[in-house]
Amino acid sequence: MAAEDGSQHEASRGDTNFLPKPPHNRSKDPAAEAASARRRGGRPRVLMANEPRAYREGIAAVISQLRPEVEIETVEPDALDTSIERFSPDMVICSKATDALKGGVRVWVELYPENAAFSVASIGGRRMEYTEIQLPDLLSIVDKAEELAGTN
Repeated sequence: MAAEDGSQHEASRGDTNFLPKPPHNRSKDPAAEAASARRRGGRPRVLMANEPRAYREGIAAVISQLRPEVEIETVEPDALDTSIERFSPDMVICSKATDALKGGVRVWVELYPENAAFSVASIGGRRMEYTEIQLPDLLSIVDKAEELAGTN
């Protein structure tokens, strides 16, 4: 047999031929891949990184009560980007949307950015503004995040 140049090798096992899987056959979207892997045995994930802390913890507690199937993690806002990578959330609620958030999470809510009089939500790339975002709005967005995560 001639020397191979690094291409895939055909191997034979008995009378069945097969090609080994290439090592880099991953999805182009790591966030979608991670969410899909969790979905096989997991719950939807929401990452909370908004200020002030009392609001963050209060909103997390209410979502936990009303949506017990949702896994929630709360972090300080300055830990948002590293937490997105580690936790692979389906949704993020934060005070400041970062590039890592916008590029890696399909559903997010930015609560009163820069102390503005409105909040911004992005659901699957569709941006919406809320002048007075309320708990029912957040719960509806959590539900939409769960639906989108189930389609991965």
